[in-house]
Amino acid sequence: MHQSYPQNAEEGRPEQLFFDELVRSLFKNAKLPFIEQLQQPWKRAYQETLYGPRHVVYPTTRTADRENDLEWAGPISRTVWNLYGMKHAGWAGRQLADIFASARIGVAMGSAREDYLRSRGAKNIVAVQRDDQLLAMLLADRIDVLAMGASSLGFLTSDAEARAVGRLASYRVCYLYVALSKDSPPGDVAKLQASLDRFYLDGHFLAMRRDFKLNADPHSDFIQSLLHPASHNIGCVDMN
Repeated sequence: MHQSYPQNAEEGRPEQLFFDELVRSLFKNAKLPFIEQLQQPWKRAYQETLYGPRHVVYPTTRTADRENDLEWAGPISRTVWNLYGMKHAGWAGRQLADIFASARIGVAMGSAREDYLRSRGAKNIVAVQRDDQLLAMLLADRIDVLAMGASSLGFLTSDAEARAVGRLASYRVCYLYVALSKDSPPGDVAKLQASLDRFYLDGHFLAMRRDFKLNADPHSDFIQSLLHPASHNIGCVDMN
């Protein structure tokens, strides 16, 4: 099980702690044994899960090209894919196709965003190992635009940086899952999904989110989308 939260606590986000504790609890509730692996660069952890025996990585995006390469349990979260840039740099108001064709776009190496942006015509992708490197590169004018979710950027930016950096566009909504190596026994995957379903129904999922001071409002669109059974097999939906 590849941990989401890094060894260096200063680099972690509350969501990562939640995901680690959630997945541990899911495995324990399903009576499935596991060994924890300290956080690695995302691409390495994903490749080990894709090609290695009995690996688990999370939270990750369920996309059409990944669907048959991994086993899935979830969803455990939902994210909006956004593009951000410096407010004074002139990218605001431009069409997505223009940004994809013209901008130096920073993205986490090996993430689903990297392949997707290329498929949408992005011409100049700058891939880095960690999300936190993207903001520094944007502020240093080494990239024009960064591709990241709102929660990640909000954690990384100071008040001054938040005033200087603006959202250019939201372009995709994706549900996030626990992904397991293809050799995972189908019965284990089913037990893991059943464990999550119980957490949804008995309120344990929301209680855990409250423990980590995350959105646990049962009436919010975000939470309702996760708890709805129809969301179990949804990957991503384009917004534009």
